[in-house]
Amino acid sequence: MKKVFQFGIYPAIMLSASAIILYGIRSGYNQYLVTVPVITLTGILILVLEQWMPYEKNWVGGKDDWNLDLTYYIINYSIKLIAQFLFIWLAESISFLSLFPMQLPFWMQVIIALTIIDFFLFLVHWQSHKYQFLWKLHAIHHSSERLYFLNGEKRHALHQVIEGTPGIILCLVIGTPQPVVVVALAILAVNMFMQHTNLDYKAGILKKFFCVAELHRWHHRADYKDAQVNYGAWLTIWDRLFNTAYDSPKMQTELGAIGIAEEKNFPKNYWKQFLYPFNKKIRQNSKTILLIAAMLFINGIVFSQMYADAITGNWQLQDGSKKISVVKEDGKYVGKIYWVKDMSKNNEIGRRVLWNLEYDADDKEWKGGEIQLPDIGHSASCYIKLKDVNTAIVTGYHGMRLFGKTKTLTRVN
Repeated sequence: MKKVFQFGIYPAIMLSASAIILYGIRSGYNQYLVTVPVITLTGILILVLEQWMPYEKNWVGGKDDWNLDLTYYIINYSIKLIAQFLFIWLAESISFLSLFPMQLPFWMQVIIALTIIDFFLFLVHWQSHKYQFLWKLHAIHHSSERLYFLNGEKRHALHQVIEGTPGIILCLVIGTPQPVVVVALAILAVNMFMQHTNLDYKAGILKKFFCVAELHRWHHRADYKDAQVNYGAWLTIWDRLFNTAYDSPKMQTELGAIGIAEEKNFPKNYWKQFLYPFNKKIRQNSKTILLIAAMLFINGIVFSQMYADAITGNWQLQDGSKKISVVKEDGKYVGKIYWVKDMSKNNEIGRRVLWNLEYDADDKEWKGGEIQLPDIGHSASCYIKLKDVNTAIVTGYHGMRLFGKTKTLTRVN
């Protein structure tokens, strides 16, 4: 029975958490009211399981690092949430490519976005073991002297920005919808729990594909030269391609100590660790400071644009009579009919029914546009609000919004 649990718990947790998140988002619930509770409850479950079946008994409740690691998790996750809302409010919409395959099922879109983000996490992580300043930032993650679910998010705030920015930017440039990225990051967060957990589980054949605890423990060996392996966060393919993958059946006898052997007196509180990378030489390096500032700014634009483009895609009128494709043209959003239920109205296909819409980050709506459906002889001013990721409310009006008429659009693949 123990073996069944050991081999079954990883796919059970990953599949159930992913399924709940996907179902919640696709059902129209607020993306953060879905992802945050699922991540929190999954973390609590793993914490309980670690007490019951630990890989290393000395890592259970030891080292007096719980408060510090919990502080890191709360601060870093709050930074992610606050930055998204703040930057959406500050940044202006920018026109990018529409290369992301939004016609695919939502879960496939999430896998594509997660793979893109994962590659750049691997790349920056790998380089963080090569360059002094990046290592100083990343060393905070390696300073833990035990492994358990919570210290997966133990990282310097600036290193989190540097790691996450490249993948998010590419997702933006190719036109990835913002909800897809939010779900991808939530699933990645659950895998980070399982990657660092002290739970004594076995991944079996899955460890050939996914970055699990059995592989990642080798990356946290205290001797620096021994830790230059297994950089991946989700998929093992990157470590295999770049020849940085490592595994051995003798983990219990070969793993050794966890931490940083070269740093005997590593700081033990958040503020001292935050200041740790900034020695005099680095403080004088203005190029590094400018690079970090630029990444923070770009990160803000990324999240603003990803939300602005949430209106793009294919939509269907509530009565099922027409389907409309919304795209961005010259910085504004335009909708055209691409399917009609009544074949006698085929001449309406290709007709523009929405135009001149611009995203307003303050009001979180698309406004300033006009609407003219074929069965109406005149155009009207209009604005659009998203009720949820799959439902858009279009309001047409003359003069005062108060007396406008609404139509509901439902997203279709």
